[in-house]
Amino acid sequence: MKLEEFIKTAKESALIGGQVLRENFRKVHDHNIEEKAEKDFVSFVDRESEARIKEYLIKKFPDHSVVGEEGGGDEEGDLVWYIDPLDGTKNYIAGFPVFGVSVGLVKDGEPIVGAVYLPFFNDLYWAGRGTGAFKNGRGISVSGTSDLRYSVVAYGFPSRAIRDLDTYWAIFKEVFDKVAAMRRPGAAAVDLCLTAEGIFEGMMEFELSPWDICAGAVILKEAGGVMKTIRYRGRHDVIASNGRIQEYLEKVVSTHLEEKV
Repeated sequence: MKLEEFIKTAKESALIGGQVLRENFRKVHDHNIEEKAEKDFVSFVDRESEARIKEYLIKKFPDHSVVGEEGGGDEEGDLVWYIDPLDGTKNYIAGFPVFGVSVGLVKDGEPIVGAVYLPFFNDLYWAGRGTGAFKNGRGISVSGTSDLRYSVVAYGFPSRAIRDLDTYWAIFKEVFDKVAAMRRPGAAAVDLCLTAEGIFEGMMEFELSPWDICAGAVILKEAGGVMKTIRYRGRHDVIASNGRIQEYLEKVVSTHLEEKV
């Protein structure tokens, strides 16, 4: 199967899930929200988006594996799709419009295709390995900024962190002191796309899952960015950037994390 067909499928899948999000935005209320674990929420919108995407992917590629955030799935096989049907669930529930749908394809353990759709803004990002990265059909690339004083960095960690939160505060404080600004949009796939587009110079997010980063990783790398992933207790720490401030970010993170080992 050609890469172009995989890209087309990823884009269509993200739009299918995004339609569910668009139709129900600001219609989610307390009575239709569940707490999977402390501070970890899911709504009927997450589940409906994932169900429609899975149905589409299985119909297109019945021999591929499909894994979703809500329903799980089989990660065995050469080709595995990872779905985040609603990246930024808390934002969505609150009515904050930064959220999206992320659909990525992994081949032999390496992400090769990704699409991320931001329904509120009607922005669709996508990339395939070797194709370049695009937003709404136009090529995008990372920022050329190398001076920390003019850099904006996204930051994120889970509400129920495995590590001591003081570690994350220390990393935040050190970087905050050097850069122009730090932002916490609350959606990892979106942050990767904004870094790919050159809005952010970098991002540091911790304890993520494969569906959070699979699609965005392809988009960022194809836009000329750099990403380092560190496995920690089954989760993924991600340090990503335009490449020009990567060394600094990695040094700060490694220093503080090593102190806790």
